[in-house]
Amino acid sequence: MRILSAPRNVWCEPPVTTAGVLVDGDDYYRALYAAAAEAQHYILLAGWQFDSDACLLRGEEAQSAALPVTLLAFLDALCARNPDLHVYILAWDFHVVFALEREFMQAQRFNWTTNDRLRFMFDDNHVDGASHHQKFAVIDGELAFLGGLDLCDQRWDDRGHTVPNPLRSSRGTPHKPFHDLQAYIVGHEAVGAITSLFAARWAAAGGGPLALPTAAPRLAGYAPTGATALPTARVALSRTDPRGYPEGTPDRREIFTLYADAIDRAQRLIYIETQYLSSKDLGEVLMQRIRAPGRSALDIAIVINHQAQTIKEEIAIGLAQAKVIAELRHAATGTEHRLGIYYTVPATEDDSEPDSATYIHSKMMIVDDRLLTVGSANLTNRSLGIDTELNVTVESETDGDDLGRAIYRLRHELISEHLGLEDFGPAEDRRLVDALCDLAARREGRLRIHPSPTDEERAALAVIDPQQLPFDPDAYETHDHTKSIFVDGLGVLWRRISGGDASQG
Repeated sequence: MRILSAPRNVWCEPPVTTAGVLVDGDDYYRALYAAAAEAQHYILLAGWQFDSDACLLRGEEAQSAALPVTLLAFLDALCARNPDLHVYILAWDFHVVFALEREFMQAQRFNWTTNDRLRFMFDDNHVDGASHHQKFAVIDGELAFLGGLDLCDQRWDDRGHTVPNPLRSSRGTPHKPFHDLQAYIVGHEAVGAITSLFAARWAAAGGGPLALPTAAPRLAGYAPTGATALPTARVALSRTDPRGYPEGTPDRREIFTLYADAIDRAQRLIYIETQYLSSKDLGEVLMQRIRAPGRSALDIAIVINHQAQTIKEEIAIGLAQAKVIAELRHAATGTEHRLGIYYTVPATEDDSEPDSATYIHSKMMIVDDRLLTVGSANLTNRSLGIDTELNVTVESETDGDDLGRAIYRLRHELISEHLGLEDFGPAEDRRLVDALCDLAARREGRLRIHPSPTDEERAALAVIDPQQLPFDPDAYETHDHTKSIFVDGLGVLWRRISGGDASQG
Protein backbone atom coordinates (compact mmCIF):
# COMPACT_ATOMS: atom_id res chain seq x y z
CA MET A 1 0.00 0.00 0.00
CA ARG A 2 1.33 3.45 -0.93
CA ILE A 3 2.24 5.85 1.85
CA LEU A 4 1.67 8.97 -0.25
CA SER A 5 -1.99 9.93 -0.32
CA ALA A 6 -3.52 13.23 -1.43
CA PRO A 7 -4.94 15.26 0.22
CA ARG A 8 -4.12 13.47 3.47
CA ASN A 9 -0.33 13.95 3.37
CA VAL A 10 0.24 15.42 -0.10
CA TRP A 11 -0.65 18.80 -1.57
CA CYS A 12 -0.12 17.67 -5.17
CA GLU A 13 1.72 14.90 -7.02
CA PRO A 14 2.64 16.31 -10.44
CA PRO A 15 4.75 14.67 -13.16
CA VAL A 16 8.44 15.48 -13.59
CA THR A 17 10.98 14.86 -16.31
CA THR A 18 13.97 14.78 -13.96
CA ALA A 19 14.52 14.82 -10.20
CA GLY A 20 17.35 14.29 -7.76
CA VAL A 21 19.18 15.36 -4.62
CA LEU A 22 22.22 17.59 -4.12
CA VAL A 23 24.23 17.08 -0.93
CA ASP A 24 25.82 20.08 0.80
CA GLY A 25 26.20 23.69 -0.23
CA ASP A 26 29.12 23.21 -2.61
CA ASP A 27 27.08 21.19 -5.11
CA TYR A 28 23.83 23.12 -4.59
CA TYR A 29 25.32 26.59 -4.90
CA ARG A 30 27.23 25.53 -8.02
CA ALA A 31 24.06 24.07 -9.57
CA LEU A 32 21.99 27.15 -8.75
CA TYR A 33 24.68 29.47 -10.12
CA ALA A 34 24.82 27.57 -13.42
CA ALA A 35 21.04 27.33 -13.77
CA ALA A 36 20.45 30.99 -12.90
CA ALA A 37 23.11 32.05 -15.41
CA GLU A 38 21.00 30.39 -18.14
CA ALA A 39 17.67 31.84 -16.99
CA GLN A 40 15.76 33.47 -19.82
CA HIS A 41 12.73 35.06 -18.18
CA TYR A 42 12.64 34.91 -14.38
CA ILE A 43 14.21 33.68 -11.16
CA LEU A 44 12.16 33.27 -7.97
CA LEU A 45 13.90 32.92 -4.61
CA ALA A 46 12.10 32.27 -1.31
CA GLY A 47 13.98 31.82 1.94
CA TRP A 48 14.26 32.18 5.68
CA GLN A 49 17.38 34.31 5.24
CA PHE A 50 19.36 35.90 2.41
CA ASP A 51 22.74 37.63 2.51
CA SER A 52 23.90 39.86 -0.33
CA ASP A 53 27.48 38.61 0.00
CA ALA A 54 26.70 34.88 0.16
CA CYS A 55 29.43 33.35 -2.00
CA LEU A 56 28.08 30.82 -4.51
CA LEU A 57 31.40 29.69 -6.02
CA ARG A 58 34.73 29.17 -4.26
CA GLY A 59 38.36 28.59 -5.11
CA GLU A 60 39.36 28.06 -8.74
CA GLU A 61 35.73 28.12 -9.87
CA ALA A 62 35.31 31.60 -8.44
CA GLN A 63 38.57 32.80 -9.96
CA SER A 64 37.58 31.64 -13.45
CA ALA A 65 33.93 32.75 -13.31
CA ALA A 66 32.84 35.24 -15.96
CA LEU A 67 30.22 36.77 -13.64
CA PRO A 68 30.35 37.87 -9.99
CA VAL A 69 30.10 35.01 -7.49
CA THR A 70 28.38 36.72 -4.55
CA LEU A 71 24.59 36.51 -4.54
CA LEU A 72 23.43 40.08 -5.07
CA ALA A 73 26.17 41.10 -7.48
CA PHE A 74 25.55 37.92 -9.50
CA LEU A 75 21.80 38.48 -9.79
CA ASP A 76 22.27 42.13 -10.64
CA ALA A 77 24.76 41.19 -13.37
CA LEU A 78 22.28 38.71 -14.83
CA CYS A 79 19.65 41.45 -15.09
CA ALA A 80 22.13 43.82 -16.70
CA ARG A 81 23.08 41.16 -19.25
CA ASN A 82 19.53 40.04 -20.09
CA PRO A 83 16.90 42.80 -20.51
CA ASP A 84 14.10 40.19 -20.40
CA LEU A 85 15.10 38.76 -17.00
CA HIS A 86 13.21 39.51 -13.78
CA VAL A 87 14.34 38.41 -10.32
CA TYR A 88 11.95 38.23 -7.36
CA ILE A 89 13.25 37.54 -3.84
CA LEU A 90 10.91 36.83 -0.92
CA ALA A 91 12.43 36.69 2.57
CA TRP A 92 10.90 36.09 5.97
CA ASP A 93 10.41 39.39 7.79
CA PHE A 94 12.41 38.13 10.75
CA HIS A 95 11.70 38.71 14.43
CA VAL A 96 13.75 41.31 16.30
CA VAL A 97 15.49 38.53 18.23
CA PHE A 98 17.38 37.71 15.00
CA ALA A 99 18.27 41.32 14.20
CA LEU A 100 21.95 41.04 15.12
CA GLU A 101 22.29 38.00 12.84
CA ARG A 102 20.90 39.72 9.73
CA GLU A 103 22.22 42.29 7.26
CA PHE A 104 21.53 45.89 8.19
CA MET A 105 19.14 47.76 5.86
CA GLN A 106 18.80 44.68 3.70
CA ALA A 107 15.71 45.69 1.73
CA GLN A 108 17.39 48.96 0.78
CA ARG A 109 20.60 47.17 -0.18
CA PHE A 110 18.75 44.73 -2.45
CA ASN A 111 16.31 47.22 -3.99
CA TRP A 112 18.16 50.55 -4.17
CA THR A 113 21.58 49.40 -5.42
CA THR A 114 20.46 47.03 -8.18
CA ASN A 115 18.61 46.80 -11.48
CA ASP A 116 14.94 47.80 -11.43
CA ARG A 117 14.02 44.27 -12.54
CA LEU A 118 15.45 42.83 -9.33
CA ARG A 119 12.85 43.10 -6.57
CA PHE A 120 13.27 42.09 -2.93
CA MET A 121 10.47 41.97 -0.36
CA PHE A 122 10.07 40.90 3.26
CA ASP A 123 7.08 38.66 3.96
CA ASP A 124 5.43 38.82 7.38
CA ASN A 125 2.06 37.43 6.26
CA HIS A 126 2.05 34.36 8.52
CA VAL A 127 0.25 33.51 11.73
CA ASP A 128 1.45 35.17 14.91
CA GLY A 129 4.53 33.60 16.43
CA ALA A 130 5.44 31.73 13.24
CA SER A 131 8.00 32.22 10.49
CA HIS A 132 8.31 31.66 6.75
CA HIS A 133 10.83 28.83 6.60
CA GLN A 134 10.49 27.55 3.02
CA LYS A 135 13.75 27.58 1.01
CA PHE A 136 13.30 27.22 -2.73
CA ALA A 137 14.38 28.63 -6.07
CA VAL A 138 12.58 28.55 -9.41
CA ILE A 139 14.18 29.07 -12.83
CA ASP A 140 11.80 29.95 -15.71
CA GLY A 141 9.00 27.77 -14.32
CA GLU A 142 10.81 24.58 -15.40
CA LEU A 143 13.50 23.94 -12.76
CA ALA A 144 13.10 24.21 -8.99
CA PHE A 145 15.42 23.58 -6.06
CA LEU A 146 13.95 23.02 -2.59
CA GLY A 147 15.27 21.80 0.71
CA GLY A 148 17.09 23.11 3.76
CA LEU A 149 19.70 25.44 2.27
CA ASP A 150 19.34 29.20 2.41
CA LEU A 151 21.46 31.56 0.31
CA CYS A 152 23.14 33.19 3.27
CA ASP A 153 26.13 33.34 5.56
CA GLN A 154 27.81 30.15 6.88
CA ARG A 155 25.91 27.61 4.80
CA TRP A 156 28.60 26.53 2.32
CA ASP A 157 30.62 23.34 2.77
CA ASP A 158 31.76 20.42 0.65
CA ARG A 159 31.18 16.76 1.41
CA GLY A 160 34.57 16.29 3.04
CA HIS A 161 33.66 18.42 6.09
CA THR A 162 37.33 18.93 6.93
CA VAL A 163 38.97 21.31 9.40
CA PRO A 164 40.57 23.53 8.49
CA ASN A 165 39.13 24.33 5.07
CA PRO A 166 40.21 27.74 3.74
CA LEU A 167 37.23 27.81 1.35
CA ARG A 168 34.72 27.43 4.19
CA SER A 169 34.59 31.00 5.38
CA SER A 170 32.10 33.83 5.45
CA ARG A 171 33.13 37.49 5.46
CA GLY A 172 36.73 36.44 5.95
CA THR A 173 36.02 34.34 9.04
CA PRO A 174 36.10 30.53 9.11
CA HIS A 175 32.87 28.80 10.10
CA LYS A 176 32.12 25.29 11.26
CA PRO A 177 31.46 22.35 8.90
CA PHE A 178 27.87 22.37 7.70
CA HIS A 179 25.74 19.58 6.20
CA ASP A 180 22.45 19.94 4.30
CA LEU A 181 20.41 18.65 1.36
CA GLN A 182 18.60 20.29 -1.53
CA ALA A 183 16.36 18.48 -4.01
CA TYR A 184 15.82 19.53 -7.62
CA ILE A 185 12.90 18.84 -9.93
CA VAL A 186 12.36 19.57 -13.62
CA GLY A 187 8.97 19.82 -15.33
CA HIS A 188 6.54 22.64 -15.96
CA GLU A 189 3.65 21.10 -14.03
CA ALA A 190 5.61 20.30 -10.87
CA VAL A 191 7.58 23.55 -10.90
CA GLY A 192 4.39 25.40 -11.78
CA ALA A 193 2.90 24.34 -8.46
CA ILE A 194 5.86 25.85 -6.61
CA THR A 195 5.64 28.95 -8.79
CA SER A 196 1.98 29.36 -7.83
CA LEU A 197 2.95 29.09 -4.15
CA PHE A 198 5.53 31.85 -4.58
CA ALA A 199 3.09 34.06 -6.50
CA ALA A 200 0.42 33.65 -3.83
CA ARG A 201 2.87 34.55 -1.05
CA TRP A 202 4.22 37.49 -3.07
CA ALA A 203 0.73 38.90 -3.59
CA ALA A 204 -0.26 38.35 0.05
CA ALA A 205 2.90 40.14 1.21
CA GLY A 206 1.91 43.20 -0.81
CA GLY A 207 3.85 42.64 -4.01
CA GLY A 208 0.82 42.44 -6.27
CA PRO A 209 0.16 39.86 -9.01
CA LEU A 210 3.09 38.39 -10.93
CA ALA A 211 2.95 38.10 -14.72
CA LEU A 212 5.36 35.25 -15.44
CA PRO A 213 5.83 34.02 -19.02
CA THR A 214 5.94 30.34 -19.94
CA ALA A 215 9.32 29.22 -21.22
CA ALA A 216 9.84 26.46 -23.77
CA PRO A 217 11.07 23.15 -22.28
CA ARG A 218 14.85 22.89 -22.47
CA LEU A 219 16.03 20.94 -19.40
CA ALA A 220 14.66 17.42 -19.91
CA GLY A 221 18.09 15.82 -19.38
CA TYR A 222 19.16 18.10 -16.53
CA ALA A 223 21.89 16.47 -14.41
CA PRO A 224 23.87 18.84 -12.15
CA THR A 225 27.35 17.89 -11.01
CA GLY A 226 27.46 15.69 -7.94
CA ALA A 227 23.72 14.94 -7.86
CA THR A 228 22.06 11.66 -6.96
CA ALA A 229 19.41 11.21 -9.65
CA LEU A 230 16.00 9.87 -8.63
CA PRO A 231 14.42 7.92 -11.50
CA THR A 232 10.78 8.84 -11.02
CA ALA A 233 7.95 10.14 -13.18
CA ARG A 234 6.20 11.98 -10.32
CA VAL A 235 7.01 13.79 -7.10
CA ALA A 236 4.78 14.68 -4.16
CA LEU A 237 4.81 18.15 -2.64
CA SER A 238 3.70 18.60 0.98
CA ARG A 239 3.36 21.68 3.16
CA THR A 240 3.09 23.03 6.62
CA ASP A 241 1.05 26.21 6.31
CA PRO A 242 -1.78 27.47 8.54
CA ARG A 243 -2.69 29.96 5.77
CA GLY A 244 -2.76 27.29 3.08
CA TYR A 245 -0.87 28.96 0.23
CA PRO A 246 -1.54 28.98 -2.66
CA GLU A 247 -5.22 28.06 -2.71
CA GLY A 248 -6.13 29.46 0.67
CA THR A 249 -7.21 26.19 2.29
CA PRO A 250 -6.20 26.77 5.93
CA ASP A 251 -4.23 24.59 8.32
CA ARG A 252 -2.25 22.46 5.89
CA ARG A 253 -0.11 20.07 7.97
CA GLU A 254 0.65 17.57 5.27
CA ILE A 255 4.32 17.18 6.27
CA PHE A 256 3.53 16.00 9.79
CA THR A 257 0.95 13.55 8.49
CA LEU A 258 3.43 12.29 5.89
CA TYR A 259 6.06 11.63 8.56
CA ALA A 260 3.51 9.97 10.83
CA ASP A 261 2.13 7.74 8.07
CA ALA A 262 5.59 6.73 6.85
CA ILE A 263 6.80 5.89 10.37
CA ASP A 264 3.67 3.86 11.06
CA ARG A 265 4.11 1.88 7.81
CA ALA A 266 7.85 1.28 8.28
CA GLN A 267 8.75 -2.41 8.16
CA ARG A 268 12.50 -2.49 8.80
CA LEU A 269 14.28 0.88 8.57
CA ILE A 270 13.87 4.56 9.39
CA TYR A 271 16.79 6.87 8.60
CA ILE A 272 16.44 10.53 9.62
CA GLU A 273 18.64 13.60 9.36
CA THR A 274 17.29 16.63 11.16
CA GLN A 275 18.56 19.85 12.65
CA TYR A 276 16.24 19.40 15.65
CA LEU A 277 14.16 16.60 17.14
CA SER A 278 11.79 18.29 19.57
CA SER A 279 8.30 17.55 18.21
CA LYS A 280 6.24 16.03 20.99
CA ASP A 281 3.69 14.60 18.57
CA LEU A 282 6.26 13.04 16.26
CA GLY A 283 8.06 11.58 19.26
CA GLU A 284 4.76 9.96 20.24
CA VAL A 285 4.38 8.55 16.71
CA LEU A 286 7.84 6.95 16.89
CA MET A 287 7.13 5.54 20.36
CA GLN A 288 3.79 4.12 19.25
CA ARG A 289 5.50 2.30 16.39
CA ILE A 290 8.20 0.99 18.74
CA ARG A 291 5.61 -0.23 21.24
CA ALA A 292 3.14 -1.67 18.71
CA PRO A 293 2.62 -5.38 19.47
CA GLY A 294 3.28 -7.89 16.73
CA ARG A 295 5.04 -5.45 14.41
CA SER A 296 8.39 -6.07 12.74
CA ALA A 297 11.59 -4.91 14.42
CA LEU A 298 12.98 -1.61 13.15
CA ASP A 299 16.39 -0.06 12.79
CA ILE A 300 15.93 3.65 13.57
CA ALA A 301 19.02 5.74 12.86
CA ILE A 302 18.84 9.49 13.51
CA VAL A 303 21.62 12.01 12.81
CA ILE A 304 21.23 15.38 14.54
CA ASN A 305 23.37 18.19 15.92
CA HIS A 306 25.68 17.60 18.83
CA GLN A 307 24.47 20.63 20.74
CA ALA A 308 22.72 23.94 20.34
CA GLN A 309 24.81 26.78 18.89
CA THR A 310 23.48 29.45 21.25
CA ILE A 311 21.76 29.75 24.64
CA LYS A 312 18.69 31.00 22.72
CA GLU A 313 18.64 27.77 20.72
CA GLU A 314 19.22 25.61 23.79
CA ILE A 315 16.31 27.20 25.63
CA ALA A 316 14.02 27.18 22.61
CA ILE A 317 14.74 23.65 21.37
CA GLY A 318 17.45 21.86 23.39
CA LEU A 319 15.46 20.85 26.46
CA ALA A 320 12.44 19.72 24.46
CA GLN A 321 14.74 17.66 22.25
CA ALA A 322 16.46 16.12 25.27
CA LYS A 323 13.07 15.03 26.61
CA VAL A 324 12.05 13.45 23.29
CA ILE A 325 15.38 11.61 23.01
CA ALA A 326 15.15 10.31 26.59
CA GLU A 327 11.62 9.02 25.98
CA LEU A 328 12.56 7.35 22.69
CA ARG A 329 15.54 5.58 24.25
CA HIS A 330 13.42 4.40 27.15
CA ALA A 331 10.74 3.07 24.78
CA ALA A 332 13.29 1.11 22.71
CA THR A 333 15.11 -0.41 25.69
CA GLY A 334 14.43 -4.13 26.04
CA THR A 335 12.75 -4.44 22.64
CA GLU A 336 13.89 -5.97 19.35
CA HIS A 337 14.08 -2.51 17.84
CA ARG A 338 17.45 -0.82 17.39
CA LEU A 339 17.57 2.94 18.02
CA GLY A 340 20.73 4.89 17.27
CA ILE A 341 20.95 8.67 17.70
CA TYR A 342 24.19 10.19 16.49
CA TYR A 343 26.11 13.34 15.73
CA THR A 344 29.12 13.58 13.43
CA VAL A 345 32.50 15.27 13.73
CA PRO A 346 34.59 16.75 10.91
CA ALA A 347 37.79 15.31 9.50
CA THR A 348 41.06 16.73 10.81
CA GLU A 349 44.47 16.86 9.15
CA ASP A 350 46.16 14.72 11.81
CA ASP A 351 43.15 12.46 12.59
CA SER A 352 42.86 13.97 16.07
CA GLU A 353 39.47 14.35 17.73
CA PRO A 354 38.07 17.77 16.70
CA ASP A 355 36.73 20.15 19.33
CA SER A 356 33.45 20.79 17.48
CA ALA A 357 30.90 18.82 15.49
CA THR A 358 29.64 19.16 11.94
CA TYR A 359 26.44 21.20 11.99
CA ILE A 360 23.53 19.07 10.75
CA HIS A 361 20.99 21.30 9.01
CA SER A 362 19.33 18.75 6.70
CA LYS A 363 15.67 17.79 6.99
CA MET A 364 15.06 14.37 5.43
CA MET A 365 13.76 10.89 6.10
CA ILE A 366 14.13 7.55 4.32
CA VAL A 367 11.79 4.67 5.15
CA ASP A 368 12.59 1.10 4.04
CA ASP A 369 14.55 2.53 1.08
CA ARG A 370 11.18 2.99 -0.61
CA LEU A 371 10.26 6.53 0.46
CA LEU A 372 12.45 9.63 0.60
CA THR A 373 11.35 13.07 1.74
CA VAL A 374 13.58 16.18 1.63
CA GLY A 375 12.58 19.71 2.50
CA SER A 376 12.67 22.66 4.85
CA ALA A 377 10.73 21.17 7.78
CA ASN A 378 12.61 20.31 10.96
CA LEU A 379 11.14 17.77 13.36
CA THR A 380 9.98 20.50 15.74
CA ASN A 381 6.54 21.53 16.88
CA ARG A 382 6.92 24.79 14.94
CA SER A 383 7.97 23.27 11.61
CA LEU A 384 5.25 20.64 11.76
CA GLY A 385 2.59 23.01 13.06
CA ILE A 386 2.72 26.76 12.40
CA ASP A 387 5.68 27.76 10.21
CA THR A 388 5.46 27.65 6.42
CA GLU A 389 7.42 24.66 5.11
CA LEU A 390 7.75 22.72 1.86
CA ASN A 391 8.93 19.13 1.30
CA VAL A 392 9.29 16.99 -1.81
CA THR A 393 8.81 13.21 -1.55
CA VAL A 394 9.28 10.23 -3.84
CA GLU A 395 8.04 6.68 -3.27
CA SER A 396 9.02 3.56 -5.18
CA GLU A 397 6.30 1.41 -6.70
CA THR A 398 7.86 -2.01 -6.08
CA ASP A 399 10.66 -3.33 -3.87
CA GLY A 400 14.06 -2.99 -5.46
CA ASP A 401 12.97 -0.94 -8.47
CA ASP A 402 15.23 1.76 -9.96
CA LEU A 403 13.93 4.43 -7.60
CA GLY A 404 14.32 2.16 -4.56
CA ARG A 405 17.90 1.43 -5.54
CA ALA A 406 18.59 5.15 -5.95
CA ILE A 407 17.19 5.86 -2.46
CA TYR A 408 19.37 3.04 -1.09
CA ARG A 409 22.46 4.54 -2.77
CA LEU A 410 21.70 7.98 -1.38
CA ARG A 411 21.32 6.60 2.15
CA HIS A 412 24.64 4.78 1.95
CA GLU A 413 26.34 7.85 0.49
CA LEU A 414 25.05 9.96 3.38
CA ILE A 415 26.10 7.45 6.03
CA SER A 416 29.52 7.12 4.37
CA GLU A 417 29.86 10.92 4.41
CA HIS A 418 29.00 11.12 8.10
CA LEU A 419 31.43 8.31 8.91
CA GLY A 420 34.13 9.76 6.70
CA LEU A 421 34.45 6.45 4.88
CA GLU A 422 34.66 6.02 1.12
CA ASP A 423 31.88 3.46 1.12
CA PHE A 424 29.91 2.23 4.12
CA GLY A 425 28.34 -1.20 3.68
CA PRO A 426 27.64 -3.32 6.77
CA ALA A 427 27.83 -7.10 6.46
CA GLU A 428 24.54 -8.71 5.47
CA ASP A 429 24.15 -10.37 8.88
CA ARG A 430 24.56 -7.11 10.84
CA ARG A 431 21.80 -4.66 11.47
CA LEU A 432 22.43 -1.04 10.56
CA VAL A 433 22.21 0.48 14.04
CA ASP A 434 24.36 -2.29 15.56
CA ALA A 435 27.04 -1.59 12.95
CA LEU A 436 26.89 2.18 13.42
CA CYS A 437 26.91 2.00 17.21
CA ASP A 438 29.91 -0.34 17.10
CA LEU A 439 31.83 2.04 14.85
CA ALA A 440 30.84 5.02 17.00
CA ALA A 441 31.86 3.28 20.23
CA ARG A 442 35.27 2.44 18.77
CA ARG A 443 35.53 5.90 17.17
CA GLU A 444 36.21 4.26 13.85
CA GLY A 445 34.90 6.88 11.50
CA ARG A 446 33.30 10.17 12.47
CA LEU A 447 29.89 9.22 13.89
CA ARG A 448 29.46 9.57 17.65
CA ILE A 449 26.66 8.50 20.00
CA HIS A 450 24.59 11.57 20.87
CA PRO A 451 25.00 12.40 24.60
CA SER A 452 21.54 13.91 25.18
CA PRO A 453 20.06 14.06 27.69
CA THR A 454 23.13 15.26 29.57
CA ASP A 455 23.26 15.55 33.36
CA GLU A 456 22.56 19.27 33.04
CA GLU A 457 19.55 18.62 30.82
CA ARG A 458 18.21 15.97 33.20
CA ALA A 459 18.47 18.44 36.07
CA ALA A 460 16.57 21.07 34.11
CA LEU A 461 13.95 18.57 32.97
CA ALA A 462 13.30 17.65 36.61
CA VAL A 463 11.84 21.11 37.21
CA ILE A 464 10.76 22.28 33.71
CA ASP A 465 8.42 20.76 31.16
CA PRO A 466 9.86 22.31 27.97
CA GLN A 467 6.78 21.38 25.97
CA GLN A 468 4.84 23.91 28.06
CA LEU A 469 7.11 26.76 26.98
CA PRO A 470 5.92 28.83 24.01
CA PHE A 471 9.25 28.76 22.11
CA ASP A 472 8.31 25.77 19.98
CA PRO A 473 4.50 25.76 19.69
CA ASP A 474 2.56 23.24 17.64
CA ALA A 475 -0.56 25.38 17.22
CA TYR A 476 -1.60 28.96 16.68
CA GLU A 477 -2.06 30.52 20.11
CA THR A 478 -5.31 32.46 20.04
CA HIS A 479 -5.48 33.65 23.64
CA ASP A 480 -3.10 36.62 23.38
CA HIS A 481 -1.67 37.70 20.05
CA THR A 482 0.10 40.73 21.50
CA LYS A 483 2.80 38.70 23.24
CA SER A 484 5.99 37.68 21.50
CA ILE A 485 6.72 33.99 21.37
CA PHE A 486 10.32 34.81 22.26
CA VAL A 487 9.83 37.45 24.95
CA ASP A 488 6.90 35.65 26.56
CA GLY A 489 8.86 32.41 26.43
CA LEU A 490 11.80 33.88 28.32
CA GLY A 491 9.40 35.13 30.97
CA VAL A 492 7.81 31.72 31.41
CA LEU A 493 11.22 30.06 31.69
CA TRP A 494 12.39 32.62 34.27
CA ARG A 495 9.28 32.11 36.39
CA ARG A 496 9.73 28.32 36.28
CA ILE A 497 13.36 28.51 37.36
CA SER A 498 13.20 31.32 39.92
CA GLY A 499 9.64 31.12 41.13
CA GLY A 500 9.62 34.88 40.82
CA ASP A 501 8.27 37.63 38.62
CA ALA A 502 9.91 37.73 35.18
CA SER A 503 9.50 41.49 35.08
CA GLN A 504 12.05 41.95 37.90
CA GLY A 505 15.62 42.62 36.68
